[in-house]
Amino acid sequence: MDTLPAALPPYAQMIEHAPCGLLVTTTRGLIVRANATFSRWLGYEAGEIIAQRRLQDFLTLAGRAFHQTHWAPLLEIQRSVAEVKLDVMHRDGRLVPMLINATRRRYGEGEFDELAVMVVTERHRYESELLLARKHAETALDARLVAQRALEENRDVLSLALRGARMGVWSRDLTTQEITWSRELEELIGLSDGRFQASVAAFYARVHDDDREMVRQAVERALTQRADYTVEFRLLHGDGQWRWMEGRGRALYDADGQALSLHGLFIDISARKQGEALLTQLNRQLSDADRRKDEFLATLAHELRNPLAPMRNVLELLRQKEFSDPQVLWSREVFERQLQHMTHLVDDLLEVSRITQGKLELRKQPVELASVMSAAVETSRPLMLAGAHQLVVQFPNAPIVLDADPTRLSQMLQNLLNNAAKYTPAGGLVTLSAERVGDEAVISVRDSGIGIAQEHLTSIFEMFSQLSPALDRAQGGLGIGLSLVRALTELHGGQVSADSDGDGRGSLFTVRLPVCDVPVPPAAPESGLLPLASRDGRRILIVDDNEDAALSLSMVLESGNQEVRTAFTGLSGLHAAETFRADVVILDIGLPDINGYEVARRIRATGWGKRLLLIALTGWGQEQDKRDAAAAGFDHHFTKPVDFHGLLTVLAAHAGRPAAR
Repeated sequence: MDTLPAALPPYAQMIEHAPCGLLVTTTRGLIVRANATFSRWLGYEAGEIIAQRRLQDFLTLAGRAFHQTHWAPLLEIQRSVAEVKLDVMHRDGRLVPMLINATRRRYGEGEFDELAVMVVTERHRYESELLLARKHAETALDARLVAQRALEENRDVLSLALRGARMGVWSRDLTTQEITWSRELEELIGLSDGRFQASVAAFYARVHDDDREMVRQAVERALTQRADYTVEFRLLHGDGQWRWMEGRGRALYDADGQALSLHGLFIDISARKQGEALLTQLNRQLSDADRRKDEFLATLAHELRNPLAPMRNVLELLRQKEFSDPQVLWSREVFERQLQHMTHLVDDLLEVSRITQGKLELRKQPVELASVMSAAVETSRPLMLAGAHQLVVQFPNAPIVLDADPTRLSQMLQNLLNNAAKYTPAGGLVTLSAERVGDEAVISVRDSGIGIAQEHLTSIFEMFSQLSPALDRAQGGLGIGLSLVRALTELHGGQVSADSDGDGRGSLFTVRLPVCDVPVPPAAPESGLLPLASRDGRRILIVDDNEDAALSLSMVLESGNQEVRTAFTGLSGLHAAETFRADVVILDIGLPDINGYEVARRIRATGWGKRLLLIALTGWGQEQDKRDAAAAGFDHHFTKPVDFHGLLTVLAAHAGRPAAR
């Protein structure tokens, strides 16, 4: 009988030097406890890890991706993750394979993740021993007695390995049909009390009806082709529940090629199947959420484009007028720049998913950084004034030229300035500066605002991310500004970083972009309305339920000596197109009675409507919308607010064709 020692080591010491790594992290991965074993395995002192590093910091790039897409969602939903194998980086740079088990628990008001890790190199050595033992066993299977002795000799090692891997082994003499199995197999299927019947019929009776024939065929095919087999099936457990099993096996043959015996193993893969089902469900939910997001963004962009259309039309009317008042001229230019910028923002909102997938295209050109900084400052000035902030701009000492999309670059700087204004208390200081360092342009935006906690410095650039202490200052933002900055910076071949001394100590955002040493071409003169070749009897019909948009566009086109009429519903537009005998119909899609697609199809179905020019002008601007317009009979598709240069080019080209009468 074992005797207890006089003194046992303290419990804390046992935990500290346990033969496995033990650690506790926040739900975001920050390590708050780690035992000496874990620290030693990675080559660190505990003080260098605890409250200093996140678990993700020690993972490879692939490991971080797995943590974000699989590990974290599983912990959030089922609150535990079992036997995750990942490579963990040692202090000296080598990779240490580890097997990780994690459980999420609540302590007081917070939730934490408890992790137990094992270095798998030792397990690999153990598995090698197991494989060697199995090889010895298979060699000895020519004779049942020899195989029995080999199994007995290796039983302890095999039993530990089989239980740990949730496996059980069996063999079947094909001459006598006698079946032998391991105790681990009995336990695996819940029949360790002697209820397991050693017959082929009894085994197949426990296989699910939908899987039984598949298992039979896999075994018969393996015997016929003299090959191993692997098959997944459901087996009735002793508790009455169905468990997923993976069956593997091979046959042994005599010198004449006759199969003597069949040997195999069962592996309980129920946990894996549940994980796969959960991931499938999560993927389906994510897909549905992504689809709903796209539908929402498309609808939002459409609704935002509708008021932009009459604004663009009025701007075109103003551009045709001669003004001498400098303030009026300046106001018109500001109106034009801001309208263009707002149009780009609406497009960005619609393409959020494309940005996250890296599919956004840039319209690059040589651009001087100082001019972009000035444009961004002008756009952000109202927000600065509203917060009574002092804005200091430090332009570079010498011109810096970038190969960049000027609108996107201005948007990046504007987002950083707006972010600084929103999260800085009234009367704060915001500084925008730029300088050249080597082959890079270094652009900095510093503020005296609320600051950023160290653990949030990396997540601040994630899509829809907003820090909870800053929500009261978000002023209705969507939380996509900094994510757009990062995406656009990377598309330009640069990097963006955030830094802060902590809460209430302000923030510093730094953008680094490659310099392009080429001259900036002279600015092209502003293009006004293209001359629209007039032709007696040329008639244009505008159909749009937004009366401001329809009337303002008609005024623009009438200034080119065209005969223009308007309609505000689909049916009235059909009637006007027939009675007016229009040569051109500019048609909205979202109408109150019948949509623009149906109007287009009915026009094309008439004799007089086959040759007229049909132009879709709509807030729906996705690729599918353009394909639907072409299928309905439209010749061209324009998105609100309309590109007047493109529209007038189309009208001018059509003006030389015979009128539809």
